[in-house]
Amino acid sequence: MNEQIASLRAEIKGGVLPAMATPISEDGSRVNGPIIDLLVDFLINAGVKGLFVGGSTGEGILLDLDQRKVLHERAVIAARGRIPVLVHVGSNTTADSINLAKHASDIGVQGIVAVTPYFYSVHDEAILSHFRSIAAAAPDLPFFGYDIPHMAVNGISPTLLADLMVYIPNFAGIKTSNSNAQVIRKLIDTVTGEKIVLVGNERIALGSLAMGADGLISGMSTAVPEPFVSLVRAFCANQLDAARDIQKTINRILDLMPAGARIGAIKRILDQRGIHAGPPLAPRPVPSADWQAWQKIQAWIE
Repeated sequence: MNEQIASLRAEIKGGVLPAMATPISEDGSRVNGPIIDLLVDFLINAGVKGLFVGGSTGEGILLDLDQRKVLHERAVIAARGRIPVLVHVGSNTTADSINLAKHASDIGVQGIVAVTPYFYSVHDEAILSHFRSIAAAAPDLPFFGYDIPHMAVNGISPTLLADLMVYIPNFAGIKTSNSNAQVIRKLIDTVTGEKIVLVGNERIALGSLAMGADGLISGMSTAVPEPFVSLVRAFCANQLDAARDIQKTINRILDLMPAGARIGAIKRILDQRGIHAGPPLAPRPVPSADWQAWQKIQAWIE
């Protein structure tokens, strides 16, 4: 497993793994497979190094288990082995997460990711037990913990991260969207060996890379991958002035996102780029009809 994790790290290090939006039918009843094919091709052509499927931006926890499995399968089929696919199997119940992890093991993904239990506060021992059960259900796959405490209530502390590395044989690393740069630094400092740190806080992406993160998992990059890919490439080429300018552009793009309608806005941009991803799942809202940001963003990234 250590060699498998090291190989995955080599593939995605210095890259962007978009938190892929999930194309949905207009009535919100099913995953739209043909549009997944278009979106995956669009992202690969933009230079991403992997995909994170069914996470927060992907609305995974809002889909029923059958539709989550359809999404995971279609993403793997669409990727056609060109880049690694990580699928989110996290759920508020251990049983559902195990179900999804076993399915993921059967369809050829390169790793599984699970968010901490959400809504109800639990202690680190409960999270560790939850993660151990999920990882054991797919022992052949690298397992990542997903840290997003400002949304999930529960997070992954550096102490818990150290325990995950000890007690989970297939533990590959962490995806953290923590909003606190100091906590991100402590998490990065905690990892050892070939373990992987992927960061999701887009406003401090450059700073997180400078602290040692291996790559980015970004929701915004599912609709506007270009600046994120350029940011990581500039950083890896030690072109820091260029990287700082790109980070400023990313933050300007983020400033355009309407409060409370981020997923709807991302899907609106995709629609304006020719990829009709459908609506966000209700009750997530869409932006007002006059919100048309793509032209402005296009001018900035060009």
